[in-house]
Amino acid sequence: MFYIIFYLIAWIVGWIAHAVLQTGSLVQSLTLSQLVIGVGMFGLWNFTGHFLLSERVAESIGWVSNGFQKELGLVSLGIGISGILCYWFRSGFWWATAIPFSTFLLGAAIVHIVEMVKEKNFNPGNTIIVVPDILMPVTLIALLLING
Repeated sequence: MFYIIFYLIAWIVGWIAHAVLQTGSLVQSLTLSQLVIGVGMFGLWNFTGHFLLSERVAESIGWVSNGFQKELGLVSLGIGISGILCYWFRSGFWWATAIPFSTFLLGAAIVHIVEMVKEKNFNPGNTIIVVPDILMPVTLIALLLING
């Protein structure tokens, strides 16, 4: 649920930033806010869950916590830091941040869907997460493509 909140906040901030600052295009403002807030906050939140609250998150997904979950948390932290750094670094850095983020989330969506189909795992942490796992990277890629 928090991922969708970050996603929506990023849209609002992008629109407001564009209206107030009036620098660059609306698409650039929206892309930047999706990177900094959407990707950045996603990474920090995912780190917190998978690294610091491993047992709780694993239980919500219907999985058993293990060392890989800590690794997932650290990867998420790196992605989140990259998202935040997009505020200062532009150009190819945006794509360099979006590619691992999108690969990670779209891959996670596939894993969660397979869990639902094969294992009948319909725990909220395994099902609800599929929405932002698909929505966030698809939106980000579309914004980057429109940016040119």
